[in-house]
Amino acid sequence: MDKLLFKRILVAALTVLALVYVAYLLISANFDSYPTENAVMATVSDKIKTNGMIIRDETVLSNTSSGVLSYTVSNGEAVNANGEIAKVFSNESDAVAQTTADQLRARKESLEYIQKNTISGTMSLDVINNNVRSKMIALLDDVNNVKISSAKSDCDQLMIPINQRLLYTGKVDNFGKEIAQLQSQIDALSASSNAISNLTTPKAGYFCRFCDGYESSFDYGNIKYMTLSDLRNAKKADVPSNNAGKIISNVKWYVACEVTGEEALSLKIYDGDVSVMLSEASTEAIPAEVTRITSADSQDKALVVLMCDYMNDGLMQARTEPVEICMGTYTGLRISKRAIHDDYVTKVTYDDNDNPHKEQKKVQGVYVLYGSEVQFKQISILYSEKDHVICDTSPAKGVLFNGKTVELYDKVIVKGDDLYDGKVIK
Repeated sequence: MDKLLFKRILVAALTVLALVYVAYLLISANFDSYPTENAVMATVSDKIKTNGMIIRDETVLSNTSSGVLSYTVSNGEAVNANGEIAKVFSNESDAVAQTTADQLRARKESLEYIQKNTISGTMSLDVINNNVRSKMIALLDDVNNVKISSAKSDCDQLMIPINQRLLYTGKVDNFGKEIAQLQSQIDALSASSNAISNLTTPKAGYFCRFCDGYESSFDYGNIKYMTLSDLRNAKKADVPSNNAGKIISNVKWYVACEVTGEEALSLKIYDGDVSVMLSEASTEAIPAEVTRITSADSQDKALVVLMCDYMNDGLMQARTEPVEICMGTYTGLRISKRAIHDDYVTKVTYDDNDNPHKEQKKVQGVYVLYGSEVQFKQISILYSEKDHVICDTSPAKGVLFNGKTVELYDKVIVKGDDLYDGKVIK
């Protein structure tokens, strides 16, 4: 290789390396030394995570006959005192025939309602299509969450807008033929199955087929006297083979939880309504009222009893559940704890002659990068998490020394040495 060519290649290589090194130094100096995070809005809840026992006003029902039950009310349906909840048949095939007839009757009534109320040209196709989509989404959600009974109900609900669409678009003229076929099947099934008796409920309330053995573990009427020892010693009884379900007579139900002494104290200090999340039974936050807080003898554990009055099918069957007790909800700017420092802010006031007077005070705040200049801003913390805080965007008058605080999308410096108000980063 020619010596001159070799020297040229060597010089070019060294030049490239030098440029890369200079670029690295520039990037390190301007970015790595002062990394920032944008101040963004966030909403958090002050939560206590524990396990809870659900207590309801429950009356267990028994089938005293030797026959087979066919329920005539749905799970979660309201019933009157002495109202029928099931028919009793002499054998299983008759019971199945009756159940099938009831299902066909519901399908027939649905078609009759749709045919009566859906008139072509008077109903919006967009509304029908939206109903199809929403019912389909509900079905897919329940299938993904393995909620079989809910998925079956979703299928029935989905058929309503689908059949409405068939009528509206003229794909079918009417459902007369289908209604007649269903009635014929219903008549045949009803003729082949005769009930020997029926099962009624002694109390009014909501019917639930599922029993877990805890129905008699607590005295619902004496919930205000419940202790932590009562909760710990709850016993589960065997569910008898002739069990026919239960009636939940009162819309008010309770969640009893064991918490730490510190958590119990925070609930007492909060002294307000809370909400409860039962993640395995419901996706909704349920409003609740704290009705009892009592400590154990050791004082390091306490009993908390919450009262709720919202009920659905999933909650009817829940008993021992992971619980999140949600207290205050806080909305503000989410700031890393690494960004918090103490520094001085200045307040300027004017006397009667418009002469300025400066006053300084050391406060808690963050350094914010505006272009290449660093500014220090006071913060007002609403809530503190493990690694972040939620800061008030509009603190009450008098909270801020000079009236200035961090703002939405400010570039908050989370790391860096020798920071001070007014510093210019080159």
